[in-house]
Amino acid sequence: MTHRSFKDRQGKLWDVWQVHPSQAERRFSQRRHNKEELTDTAERRTGLDRRESETPHTRKSDPAHRPLVAAEFAYGWLCFETFGEKRRLAPVPEGWERADDETIEQWCCVAKPVARRPSGMTRGTDDVKKIG
Repeated sequence: MTHRSFKDRQGKLWDVWQVHPSQAERRFSQRRHNKEELTDTAERRTGLDRRESETPHTRKSDPAHRPLVAAEFAYGWLCFETFGEKRRLAPVPEGWERADDETIEQWCCVAKPVARRPSGMTRGTDDVKKIG
């Protein structure tokens, strides 16, 4: 994994690295069906309940408990992190490992901020904002 650090114009030190979601995480963003393509009469969940299982899973190793990745991040992103702040940039710019610090800082400025969960909170609870 390539890792870089740079200092922005405000003097903040940022760490930058590329994230590759696993195949299991990407499966949700790649399994989209057009309603016209559906030929069977099986239940098709819609809305918020489409990602919920009929039987609760409790093990983190269970693929149903893996984090969901928004479609724009399905093929990876650059993660920018400094004290108290994290951002994501997708798609990953080609050759980012060789880019100069000024270019990396520009990408950091346009990267999307990541909402932080309070310590102890887990994704999917009512108190957590959607991350993505």
